Amino acid sequence: MGIKAKTAKIKGGFPVFWSRCSTLPGDFKVTNVPADVIIPKGTPIKLDFDRMECKVCRAIEVTGGTTTKPQIKKGSFITTSDTVGEQTISAIDTSNADYDELTLAAAEASATKGAIIAIDEDLPDAVVERTIKHETDQTFNTVSAGYDVVILKAVAYPVPADWLTGFSMKNNPSIKYIKQ
Repeated sequence: MGIKAKTAKIKGGFPVFWSRCSTLPGDFKVTNVPADVIIPKGTPIKLDFDRMECKVCRAIEVTGGTTTKPQIKKGSFITTSDTVGEQTISAIDTSNADYDELTLAAAEASATKGAIIAIDEDLPDAVVERTIKHETDQTFNTVSAGYDVVILKAVAYPVPADWLTGFSMKNNPSIKYIKQ
């Protein structure tokens, strides 16, 4: 007799933003992600105010695998034309539900478990304010840009250390990444 405790894993999400997200007026056209992908809120972006456009600042989080076949967190927006460090991505296996596996041309020393590696050279200066689906059939896919917000680092899009100064975004200190 007695009490038996049973545990179960429940899918769900934790909010990315710890606080209210202040947004810039107007929306920005996304120029560098494949069609039919979801761009989650909190994704870092680089703004071009003159054109009212933005680029998603892409990064990968290595969750396992080897230096020639790293396993990465899903949702990275990368393609086979991209490079990781000095190595070109020749294939991306998306068949696993938990991660994507990259095939690199040769071993990349930085592609080790726990590493967060920037794919693009642009440093972000804002974040996506709300989750959107980047549609192929729309001619003008836009996002709202958040410029003042506290983001929970553990649940947000991966952010390489060189994009930050302390816990603040390097190009916009009003965006903070905290551990909770």
